[in-house]
Amino acid sequence: MSQVLRDFSIETEVCGKIGSALEMVTYRRLDAVIVDWEDLYSPTRIVRAARQSSPNSTSTIVAVVHPGSETHALLVGANFMIHKPANVDHARRCVRAAYGTMLQNRRRAARVPVDVPVEARVSEVGAIEARISDLSIGGMALQCKQPLQMSLEVLAHFSLPGSQHIIRVSGKVVNADSTGRAGIRFSFIPEEDLDVLESWLATELAKLEKAEIPTQYAPNHMDRSR
Repeated sequence: MSQVLRDFSIETEVCGKIGSALEMVTYRRLDAVIVDWEDLYSPTRIVRAARQSSPNSTSTIVAVVHPGSETHALLVGANFMIHKPANVDHARRCVRAAYGTMLQNRRRAARVPVDVPVEARVSEVGAIEARISDLSIGGMALQCKQPLQMSLEVLAHFSLPGSQHIIRVSGKVVNADSTGRAGIRFSFIPEEDLDVLESWLATELAKLEKAEIPTQYAPNHMDRSR
């Protein structure tokens, strides 16, 4: 599997413990989650946590399965399956299909990693100091100096990298943890600011795709439609 993923220039991070895996699929935006479908690794908990999280509810999930566990994996929420023992050609075909879905999801989510300061006011809290760690048309991830509570209302404004235009948004905290990480889902963006944000995200996403799509696979992925 490692070689197949390298062929597609997919950067991976392996979680050997259930706690770290659950934290990752709950709080970090992932293009894909590959799950070894062994009871020892609690695959059902991991997939359900991903599907119930704001960052990964639509992420591509690949299950590595034994014969007989395919139906369970699909019912829980897997999109693709690689059968054990893994055959390289079969794994490559599966990853190619999954990669096309990853790109489609990325275009829809258009979540771009950033590191910019944001001025925000939170209901029941007041002004807070925070930085935006990723940004999409539908929301943003914050790293705050203090933990936030779920469902609090947020008013914020910030400048995009390379732009002097101030983006103003309102939203709600939809996930948060004790380290100060918080996910904000936007509820309103003024039309002028929305146009600027959409244009900036489209440009940044195009840069990411150009950098990450292996040349030999690009035509298949870009032409694939659901």
